Amino acid sequence: MPNFTFNENNRVELPTKHHGVVSLSKTKWEEICQQPERFYYQDNAEKISTALVNPDYVRHSHNYNDQIVYYKKFDTFQLGNKTMNSFVKYWAVIIDCKTKRICTVYPTPKPKAGKEYKAEVKDGK
Repeated sequence: MPNFTFNENNRVELPTKHHGVVSLSKTKWEEICQQPERFYYQDNAEKISTALVNPDYVRHSHNYNDQIVYYKKFDTFQLGNKTMNSFVKYWAVIIDCKTKRICTVYPTPKPKAGKEYKAEVKDGK
């Protein structure tokens, strides 16, 4: 069953396409997964990593200035040892740019409204 391997500080560090490395605490992951309707999240933990490094969309949160949402489309999801057609198409991963932490994750039928994130160009590159 895919899931995260947390380090000795009970954190997992994940690279992102635009925001360096972000972290997810074991406590936050357990909080996210504790709701009964989210029983399949742990089986699909790798979707979070994939969304962060290879997103289809990256948008500013329309609710919080310091938060960015990474979206990635997936056609299937894992349910135990079965691969199922996805009833939702995108996984969203919200990160806080100031703290470099994952705030939450959730599946969604489509990306939410929000201004497209544009990576800063440094040194003329």
